[in-house]
Amino acid sequence: MADAMVAVTVEGVQVDTAGEKNVLKSKASGRYAARAGKHYVRYEDTSLHDKEAVPTVLKISREGLTLIRRGAVDMQLEFRLGEKTRSVYRTPYGNFDLLVETKRLDIYFQDGEGKVIAEYDLFLNENLQSHNTLNVVVSAEQANN
Repeated sequence: MADAMVAVTVEGVQVDTAGEKNVLKSKASGRYAARAGKHYVRYEDTSLHDKEAVPTVLKISREGLTLIRRGAVDMQLEFRLGEKTRSVYRTPYGNFDLLVETKRLDIYFQDGEGKVIAEYDLFLNENLQSHNTLNVVVSAEQANN
């Protein structure tokens, strides 16, 4: 599938160290592109930072998933099965060191449509913050949407 408009559905489930569960869901129109064996999905995420749209890119490859956000928040999270990856989360309120430890990573993608499931632990400044599940579904956008 060449560059195309897609529907992006994201559900994030976060369980903090006290057992408190938080669920974020969002749906958006986006753009899909394939380049050099990688899948790219671009969309505006409104589930974060006071519902302000944050430009988001998902880069999906055989090696894993990269989640990039630039705007009101600035971060790049790398999901690699069985690995710990580091990044910095930049907000108007300050910068935070993040560590992602990916426990599960399932990627199913074909012809511009697919699904990604990531289960991971998130550490903030070396302290465990939460156990997380990220589910992303990318599907062809219908003409009448």
